Amino acid sequence: MEDERDASAPPAESGGARQRWRPPRWHAALLLAAGLLGGAAGVIYSAVSTPQAEAPAASAAAPPRPVYVMGLAYDGTPEPPPTPTPTPTPPPARLRSAEGVRIWSDGDSTSYFMTVALFQAWSALGGVPVRGPDYKISSGLVRSDFFDWPAYLAAEMARYDPDVVVFMVGANDANQVRSEEEYAARVGAVMDLLSRPGRTVVWVGQPNMGRPDLAASVPRLNAIFQAQAAARPWVLYLDAWALTSGPDGRYTAVLPDENGVPRVMRTEDGVHFTPAGGRLLALAVIAALFEPGR
Repeated sequence: MEDERDASAPPAESGGARQRWRPPRWHAALLLAAGLLGGAAGVIYSAVSTPQAEAPAASAAAPPRPVYVMGLAYDGTPEPPPTPTPTPTPPPARLRSAEGVRIWSDGDSTSYFMTVALFQAWSALGGVPVRGPDYKISSGLVRSDFFDWPAYLAAEMARYDPDVVVFMVGANDANQVRSEEEYAARVGAVMDLLSRPGRTVVWVGQPNMGRPDLAASVPRLNAIFQAQAAARPWVLYLDAWALTSGPDGRYTAVLPDENGVPRVMRTEDGVHFTPAGGRLLALAVIAALFEPGR
């Protein structure tokens, strides 16, 4: 039978029994030390000969993330068009001539002699009063159940279509106004009702009063008239209080006319006008309608 001795084993010693060869202990220790030295050398070689890989770029290491901003999400709805800036209503041009200009005037009883004198003077200048002088006694804007000025004015404007409107009320409202805000709304509504392109409205304020109760209450109404007119380019406010006050700002019944001659402008009740007082107001209205410096 063929000997199955390991070909890698050393031959047995001669003359003795055949034994398995065992390496001496120092041989094993030597092999272990050689292995450790070889492994360390491999590590040192790898560290020296193999270059260290560069750190990856930030963009490669961390891919960009979307940034969400509150309020900028688009849901597909088209944006509304911008609100156009309203074109302001231009004020009517001051008149250069009364020739052919149609004029209308009315109001409470304080306005009557003003309307009479205004129509006379306007006709002398070539203008056209659209109707005869009139007034509505004890009327105002507070008591529409007594006289409905808005309805009446709408009918008059539709009937005559004047180029110039002169209006004077307030003496009968002065002691009845409970809410200035509500009264201002009424005044503004009447001013709006009288508006049309090319038309000028002259709102005549109330005069200085010889009655203490009206002297105390009328100024707040005049302030409302003036403020509402200032918000509407087509309305000219005529300050009748200043026009009918004396040099000291107080009430007086006697004032100089256009020629400087003293005239009795007010009646004994301290409220209404005489014909001379009416002319004083009428000439002031005409002056306000024409360009400055005429």
